[in-house]
Amino acid sequence: MQGEGEGAVMIAYDGPVNILLVDDHPDNLLALEAVLGDLNCNLVKCLSGAEALRCLLKDEFAVILLDVQMPEMDGFETARLIKSRKKTQETPIIFISATSKEAEHFFTGYEAGAIDYMLKPFVPQILKAKIEGFVRMYVGHKTLQLQAELLQRQTMELERSNRELMMTTYQLTKSQALTRAIQETSMDTMMTFDEEGIILTVNPAIKSMFGYREDEVLGHPVTMLIPCFEGGSYRTHEGGAPAKNGAGGNKQQPGQAGQSSEHGEWFRARGIEASADIPFESGAAVCAALSERRQLNPIRKDGSRFPAEIQIGVATIDEERVYACTVVDVTERNRFEQELMAARDTAEVAARAKTNFLTMVSHEIRTPMNGVLGMAGLLLDTELDGAQREYADIIRKSGEALLSVINDILDYAKIESGKLEVEKLPFKLPLLIAETFDLFTAKSRQSRLTLTYEADPAMPELLVGDEIKLRQVLVNLIGNAFKFTSEGSITVTSKMLAVHGQSVLIEFIVADSGVGIAEDKLPLLFHPFSQVDTSLTRQYEGTGLGLAICKNLVELMGGSIGVSSVPGAGTTFRFTVQLQAWPASQHDPSADEGSFAALAGESFGSFYEAELTGSGSDVEPSEHGQASAHAQPSKTTADRAGGAAVLVADDNEINQKLTLSLLDKLGISADVAGNGSDAVDLAFNRNYDLILMDMRMPVMDGLEATRRVLASAPPGRAPIVVAMTANVLPSDRERCLEAGMADFLAKPIQFDAVKRVLKRYGIEPERTQSSL
Repeated sequence: MQGEGEGAVMIAYDGPVNILLVDDHPDNLLALEAVLGDLNCNLVKCLSGAEALRCLLKDEFAVILLDVQMPEMDGFETARLIKSRKKTQETPIIFISATSKEAEHFFTGYEAGAIDYMLKPFVPQILKAKIEGFVRMYVGHKTLQLQAELLQRQTMELERSNRELMMTTYQLTKSQALTRAIQETSMDTMMTFDEEGIILTVNPAIKSMFGYREDEVLGHPVTMLIPCFEGGSYRTHEGGAPAKNGAGGNKQQPGQAGQSSEHGEWFRARGIEASADIPFESGAAVCAALSERRQLNPIRKDGSRFPAEIQIGVATIDEERVYACTVVDVTERNRFEQELMAARDTAEVAARAKTNFLTMVSHEIRTPMNGVLGMAGLLLDTELDGAQREYADIIRKSGEALLSVINDILDYAKIESGKLEVEKLPFKLPLLIAETFDLFTAKSRQSRLTLTYEADPAMPELLVGDEIKLRQVLVNLIGNAFKFTSEGSITVTSKMLAVHGQSVLIEFIVADSGVGIAEDKLPLLFHPFSQVDTSLTRQYEGTGLGLAICKNLVELMGGSIGVSSVPGAGTTFRFTVQLQAWPASQHDPSADEGSFAALAGESFGSFYEAELTGSGSDVEPSEHGQASAHAQPSKTTADRAGGAAVLVADDNEINQKLTLSLLDKLGISADVAGNGSDAVDLAFNRNYDLILMDMRMPVMDGLEATRRVLASAPPGRAPIVVAMTANVLPSDRERCLEAGMADFLAKPIQFDAVKRVLKRYGIEPERTQSSL
């Protein structure tokens, strides 16, 4: 039960009240139960002291009636044990005994902790009255305990509330102090004003930004600082004429002409209709619009204007709306943005100039190199004596070495300028490794080195990634291994490290038994233009770019590269790349591998179904540039009754001769056009099966010529146009594909590359292939 005091809730104990009756005679227990049965208490009966102690361990009792004479453990010993326990030492004990030694037992009973001692036979009314008193004391004690607990909880709650209040007060004080510090130290002007536009507070930045002291603006209309807040900006008559004086009733100040109309248009553009009935900054729509950042032109004390960014917030305090406004001077920011835009434009111009320079350098170097290497190859195929063959072979090897250096420099330049992109095309890893090893077959035989490949059995057969860049890394690392290994073996290993869905992480290891590298030189390996041996007597040549390019290419493919080496025992390069497994349900792209359409990003499935089925090239493209000036006039072979019709479009006479010679070796005669315009004319007059088109030529370039040739071709008789290009940038490939080119031949043009392209497109020789 509960009662109410003044502001407090009183609690009374209404739980169970237990009375413990202990006697070794059941009849005596029944007699006690008869006397106390109507007290509405739980009477717990025990026949021994030990049983009574067990009950005390489980329950709490208001009073204990204890017999003195009991077997095994008498009442006095039981009472001593009860009083020795902390939980029961305050429980009142009444001895009931029939012994004749009253004085001696009384003394012993009270000494054992009893609160009373009654003799049998006892008066039931007296016993009942005593028990009722002890029950009332027990209930009162329990009630006091409950009230003390409630008071303790209320005290703790008050203390918690007090701590929270103190913390809130502290946070509020701290927030106010921080706000004040921010306002006082901010370089931006912060002000508040009421619904009438009267300035209430302002921070010290008003002096440096507007030229006013704080006391000069407090209590004045905000329009003296921001003219567009004049009433006319919010309520403008049709035609843009200003309305009556607005906020604060002030008149328009000098220099405000046109501002109201200008900013009124801004508000109307955001759905705020201008009307003379709309008060200054009234309505949620205005507040919502003003919460946007807006660049306006406030006015200083001297009448000058400056660009500023303004933002307004609104709060309702005691049913009054208060506006907070922040003004940021953006003069310096605007100037910086203009400088940044100018710098960006300059950088873009420089980047374009760098790209154009790379293109031009690539063309101007590769075009003569195409002639040098091509003619050297043709010369080696002729009847030569020993000395002549040696000289021709030196020319070819020197040209290849120079081309390798040029490729490294151009590749690194493209990486530095961010022109390289990762392509995701399907390829077969075993085929890639086999083609890479083919490049080193002759060198392996000459040096008597064993070149082996160890594959992970769990490796997917088809992978998706950048095959060209992966091959370039492997070629560079294997080439380095051959360079620094005089005897022993070179081993290439591939391992699948992790699989996440279709994504796979693959590790490649290139290990050799060469001279090794000193530990202090290892950090220099991946730096551009760095050499382990920079002395004048160094044994191994190179630009120092190869490994730097490898590092950039590996990181571009989502991996990393590292090296370990033991001088005199060999070197091991490890690198990882992120690839994807080609789904087994999709078309096998092996027949289309390396095609120009695929390299430009076309799917193999769609390309396989296209008109140019089976196109592709195993030759990596590279940069292309301006054409040479000496062009050979166009000429036409006699009409052939059989064989393929081929046209070579190139403005460089040496390249013309080289291409015609390579085709002649394959038993194919070809027409020649010296520029794009001549190529269009020849194609208009004759249905060619294949056109080898240089990209950059005078009069008309190869891209435009390709578009015109394909546009004018009869239905079903469009020729296959193959670009002869040095361009490797993805944008250049896309331009070629968009123009309609099906494939490409990289410069310097190689005999095997021409042979593969002709075979791919089914170009049959018109006579038996000439002897090589």
